[in-house]
Amino acid sequence: MPTTTPKSQISTTPTEHSPWGASSYYRWKSSACPGSVRMSKGMPNIESEHARKGTFAHDKAANCLIHGELPKPDDFEDEEEFEAVMLYINAAFEAMKGATFVKVEEKFDLFSVYPGLYGTSDLIIYHEKEKLLQVWDYKHGKGIPVQVENNDQLKYYGLGALLKTGVKCETIELVICQPRCPHPDGPIRKWRIGIMDLLEFSADLADDARITENPDATLRSGDHCRFCPAAPTCPQLSLVAVQSAQQEFSPQFSYDPKKLSLTLELLPAIESWVKSVKEFAYHEANQGREIPGYKLVPKRATRKWKDEETVEDKLLMEFGLSYQDVTKTSLRSPAQIESLLTKEQKEALLELTVKESSGTKLVPMSDKTPPAKPAVETEFTVVNPLLD
Repeated sequence: MPTTTPKSQISTTPTEHSPWGASSYYRWKSSACPGSVRMSKGMPNIESEHARKGTFAHDKAANCLIHGELPKPDDFEDEEEFEAVMLYINAAFEAMKGATFVKVEEKFDLFSVYPGLYGTSDLIIYHEKEKLLQVWDYKHGKGIPVQVENNDQLKYYGLGALLKTGVKCETIELVICQPRCPHPDGPIRKWRIGIMDLLEFSADLADDARITENPDATLRSGDHCRFCPAAPTCPQLSLVAVQSAQQEFSPQFSYDPKKLSLTLELLPAIESWVKSVKEFAYHEANQGREIPGYKLVPKRATRKWKDEETVEDKLLMEFGLSYQDVTKTSLRSPAQIESLLTKEQKEALLELTVKESSGTKLVPMSDKTPPAKPAVETEFTVVNPLLD
């Protein structure tokens, strides 16, 4: 593993998030909810715990790719997060071999396409001999698998990388690395787009950005509402939530599966709305703004050690407990052990590991994962809860 990336650098241009950012393009494009840009203005930027973890993981990975400083397992809250970042780091270093140049956390603007468009690419790798420009996007989240084919966010990053670097290339390869969310195509997924197709995309991008500036830009609910900062005060999303709450489902055999399916499609937006309303209300109360009928109170207090090192000594020496009584030890994970091995040893390690699913989950039919068999008691018995 190299100690530094070839010709790597961190750029410094706009530091705030663009109102027409790449990561939210799926939401503000004209076919989704262009009115979300107007509704989001002035809303507080409440960083979720998942977003905080994602930012931390990106910082650790970038520091390693630039300076060669490997992250440590203790840097993360659990082994899974450490393993995910290490998978990205190892894959990135492998892709960098023979590269003409590499740029990490590269900031760019697309002002020539439309004023106000800018962002940051996680990793850009250029291979002059192949006339290939690679643009990587690391996804630390594990809730929603991201498709790479025709991904608007990645095309936005690809266009930014092309205009920022000004390199001569024939193909741009867009890469998603999402280690914590299972996908049938694996954690690293690639898709190529030609220069002309990317330039055609830039015209659509400009049109979509222009439409959001219309004072009457459409508000439209859907999956794109999930992380919208305007969700807590959005009238359209509130209306959809109320209408969905009025739906009724009977435990009788006569219920309509199509009706259930339509309601399931609305749940992500509704669940996001409920969560965002709670977070927004907490933020307002924490800022000292009164919410009629509600107040802030301390959470339930839990006990913790004042000084773990001192406590451990006392428990061992004065209380007569054994080391096994007061501490926990466990075998390190396969990914942690793998980081210590040679290439040959890593191949031999495969015989000692196994991949096991933790269960099943309900997803749309568009998901590429092969279906699992339902966990039913028998093949033909149907239980009516009204008869119990």
